[in-house]
Amino acid sequence: MLDHGILGVVDRQVRTWSVRDAEVYAAAVGGFSPAFAIPLLQHGGPQLGLTGADMTRVLHAEQSLWLHRRLRPGLPVTVTKTVENIYDKGSGALVVSRWESEFATTRSSCFVKGEGGFGGERGETREFTVPGAPPEVGFFRTAGNQALLYRETGDVNPMHTDPEFARRAGFPGPILHGLCTLGITVRGLDFTELHARFTAPVLPGDLLRVERWPTGEFRTLVDGKQVLIGTVRLSEAERSPEVRTIVS
Repeated sequence: MLDHGILGVVDRQVRTWSVRDAEVYAAAVGGFSPAFAIPLLQHGGPQLGLTGADMTRVLHAEQSLWLHRRLRPGLPVTVTKTVENIYDKGSGALVVSRWESEFATTRSSCFVKGEGGFGGERGETREFTVPGAPPEVGFFRTAGNQALLYRETGDVNPMHTDPEFARRAGFPGPILHGLCTLGITVRGLDFTELHARFTAPVLPGDLLRVERWPTGEFRTLVDGKQVLIGTVRLSEAERSPEVRTIVS
């Protein structure tokens, strides 16, 4: 059973990163973007720290990122993690955690199935929409070992690598990290803020259809089913009339 005593718990760690870390991330998602800051800050995965929860019932629901300034490799950075809220969604609990540093802040929401009904606040729900205009469309065929590649960034959740664990969670096999799908979706973009919701699982080997709009909205689908939706605040360079086409 999820331990609600984690609410308000603060943890601080000092981390550094190297150019090699950035290269590992780029290899895992097919390119680079400021989303690299997410695994750098929440090293180990968004599910860490959910004391008492059955990890086969934990799903990554949402992710946000705010970039404050550029980080140079090799410099030590203090990262402060705080469990901000535990919301009662009825069928489960939504645990919201924030990782803060001087160069970036990221927030992750994890849904714990079966842990709702405790009488807590439901919390607000961010609305995501996409424009009516046609998007730029690109495709990315995930590899059979895509989750193993992303594990090298530090996310050790067995949901993505252990077949028996994934089957106990109700999946046919290991699923791809939501953050890997997100990294693939926003690769090549330069942005200062990101918000995303994971809406369905992706299996290694799936073909991703990535839709992006010049105003910052994005969506990813597999076989016509939406698996990810979100938006970024593009840098001024990305707001130019010439928006780059996604290439695999």
